[in-house]
Amino acid sequence: MDTSLSGALAALSNDLATLVETAGATVVAVEGRDRIGSSGFFLRTDTVVTADHAVESNDVQIVYPDGRTAPARVTGRDPATDVALLTVDSAGPTPLVHAGSSDVHTGAIALAVARDDDGDIEAAMGIVGTVSGAWRTWRGGDMDSFIRADLSLYPRFSGSPLVDAAGRLIGMNTWGLSRRQALVVPAATIRRISDALGSRGRIARGYLGIAMQGIELPAGWGGGSGVIALGVAPDGPAARAGLIVGDIITALAGRRIGDSDDVQSVLDAGSVGTSAAVGLLRGGKPLELNVTIGERPSSDDE
Repeated sequence: MDTSLSGALAALSNDLATLVETAGATVVAVEGRDRIGSSGFFLRTDTVVTADHAVESNDVQIVYPDGRTAPARVTGRDPATDVALLTVDSAGPTPLVHAGSSDVHTGAIALAVARDDDGDIEAAMGIVGTVSGAWRTWRGGDMDSFIRADLSLYPRFSGSPLVDAAGRLIGMNTWGLSRRQALVVPAATIRRISDALGSRGRIARGYLGIAMQGIELPAGWGGGSGVIALGVAPDGPAARAGLIVGDIITALAGRRIGDSDDVQSVLDAGSVGTSAAVGLLRGGKPLELNVTIGERPSSDDE
């Protein structure tokens, strides 16, 4: 083998190992559920961020790089973006520097760094597979950008940091936002959500109190599409407004409704407490109701 090539590969290998070690100093194992746990990393010296879907109890233990265990308190969580914040009593390491949104590019080298339940470091390397614009999760969480890493994420990698070749935080890896693939919660989203959670402990989002499903309307009912109410929560905002099971919502707050994503686009934090007109079909006949949008409980989607 060409000695210059061999030397370059050795240097690259050493650099990657150093990068994993440096990023790993901020990474802990998180034991927050009965089955396989997750990872997390220090967002601030007293705060660990991890994947919300992997925290099923407020009785959480973290495992430091040296194998030491310590309790952590769940001080904020947002299932819609899969972000949970854990507060620890003893000061942790200096957190990772965050990459700016303009620094994250498709095709760039990326590393995921996790820890197992003994505190041993784990790593996976690949590239940033996709970077695109802002999007909304199926639970109504607003993401600053869509990022997917093209690498293998093993069972404890949910909640782990994804870093670039400069060791900067791209975001948090998670299996909690899609049933088909692991995605990345961008660093900008983590900062925004953590700031909001720090003041309230949760994220306010609008709530109607209905289970819904998209439906195509027959030509005799005007055609197009809407969402049908499959269930209505007792004493929820929709029930109080008079909406019943079987009603088909075609408009909300002046916006045309074709599917559940359209409903979610209305139910942002600013909608809580506002009055909205609901255009619907009941037995094929048009009807309009007024609903006061509530604040969604953490266990509900709409």
